[in-house]
Amino acid sequence: MHRIHSLLSREISNIHAAALILGAAGFLSKILGVLRDRLLAAHFGAGKELDIYYAAFQIPDFMSVIFLLGAGSAAILPVLQERMQKSPREARLLIGRLSLLFVFAAIILIGLALFFLRPLLHFMVPGFSGEDLDRAVKISRIILLSPLFLGLSSIFSSVVQSFHRFFAYAAAPIAYNLGIIAGILFFVPRFGFAGLGFGVVLGAILHFSIQFATARKLGFSLSLEYFPADIRLWFKDSDIRRVIMLSLPRVAALSFSQITVFFIVALGSLLSAGSIAVFNLAYNLYFVPVGIFGLSYSVALFPRLSLSYVRRDGKIFFEELYLGIRTILFWVMPSAALFIVLRAHIVRVAFGAGLFSWEDTRLTAASLAIFAAVMGAGSLNMLLIRAFYALEKTAMPLVVDALTLAVSLISAYSITNILKRDGNMLRELLRIADLPHGEAVGLAAGFAVGIVFNVVMLYAALLFAGKKEFRAAYGLPYIAIFKIIAASVAAGIVAYLVLQGFAETIELRGFLSVFLHGSLAGVCGIIAYGVTLYAMGSEDLLNVTKSLQKKLLRFGVLPKSWDGETAGKV
Repeated sequence: MHRIHSLLSREISNIHAAALILGAAGFLSKILGVLRDRLLAAHFGAGKELDIYYAAFQIPDFMSVIFLLGAGSAAILPVLQERMQKSPREARLLIGRLSLLFVFAAIILIGLALFFLRPLLHFMVPGFSGEDLDRAVKISRIILLSPLFLGLSSIFSSVVQSFHRFFAYAAAPIAYNLGIIAGILFFVPRFGFAGLGFGVVLGAILHFSIQFATARKLGFSLSLEYFPADIRLWFKDSDIRRVIMLSLPRVAALSFSQITVFFIVALGSLLSAGSIAVFNLAYNLYFVPVGIFGLSYSVALFPRLSLSYVRRDGKIFFEELYLGIRTILFWVMPSAALFIVLRAHIVRVAFGAGLFSWEDTRLTAASLAIFAAVMGAGSLNMLLIRAFYALEKTAMPLVVDALTLAVSLISAYSITNILKRDGNMLRELLRIADLPHGEAVGLAAGFAVGIVFNVVMLYAALLFAGKKEFRAAYGLPYIAIFKIIAASVAAGIVAYLVLQGFAETIELRGFLSVFLHGSLAGVCGIIAYGVTLYAMGSEDLLNVTKSLQKKLLRFGVLPKSWDGETAGKV
């Protein structure tokens, strides 16, 4: 146990070492997430039960967003870093009082949500029957306990990130997925469908426990000793007011994102049974590389971006930003190409068991292809948002998210209606022309349009904000990015040719044969990606190779050129 605590408390200050740890843990977490979804698909199929489960998640997810301090934890880190430079004791007081304030707010909001839960869910899923709505309400009441623990975990994650304790930060999502898996395997047989909710709550408790234990070892805790003698002191503290003011736009922006999902789910409830499940299963697969690479580098870079702004160093800020953009695209773009080509293989390997049918596979694969096409944009979105919060400019993402909400909903509604008609080109392109419920894919398409719109608007706004803040303009390394995209296209072409070449040689009738066929094509695509980058003299390939070689020997040692000197250059 002592060795586990020591590992979780280990400081990782190097950006690539941190991203490697976050990526590796993210990979394990995503694999567990796929296993979780496979168990769900095998137990229930892409049908009404999974629709109910995912619908029941919506209100608790929204509660996590509107919990002011939990959802706005990105706003805490810059304030915490400044306070730490002044006085560690004052930093501990800040986190202690914020945590107590959050607990009181959370209890009130959860109570209100429990009271209004049924009418809210009825509004969210108008296509559900009375019995389906009752089941959704029952499981949602259980899951509503989870935002309390996840919100607290989010606050203490600010401490964990600030002190570069990325082992603990990375371990928390793994524990969360293990809790849900435990619910599927052990609670469902004992408690029935409600066991899924108990598993989610268990995962949330584990998520909080890991981050809190690490923060406590650093001197931060949740204790009544931080309760102010005068409650007005909560709001007289200028830093607490600052966190709240920074959090409000963040909460509102995330609320718009969650409202987008609400309407997607509502639209899905009016379509054929399983439409909500298809959307969620495809999105979860799409988020595997996005979470491993996009989220890992964004989280690892955020403290450095924040510190650059605190020091008012625009050159370093944009060097770090462009380092993140190039590195994220380096890993994500080939993943996107391979996901598009291997979509059916990926879905079948991930979910092809039990009640998950071939029609479910094809609809989920078509949705996955759409998500994969915007994988690069979705990954960069996480970095750009954190760049805005490092600059303490939280209003612009709010405006962009409000516009994205409208774009996503109009797109989803329009594309869904197009897909309801037989014989259209979009159905043919997605290879679902012969399926009776192809309109389910329109949910993913509308959401994907919103992702692209969001990242384009955020990047344009960030360039304007950065130029205004630092009195200088910085240019994106277009040539380096072009090389990455070109090599990714080559990877996709090679993978497709290998698939076709071995289509008749390998009989695709079982898990192993599908896995081997897809793996062979995927490996050949990855080799093609590396060879193409090498032939084009890609600096990114050279730097990442050197960095990985040194990390295999020890953490924290990187080639000097990759640690900032060449960041942002072609």
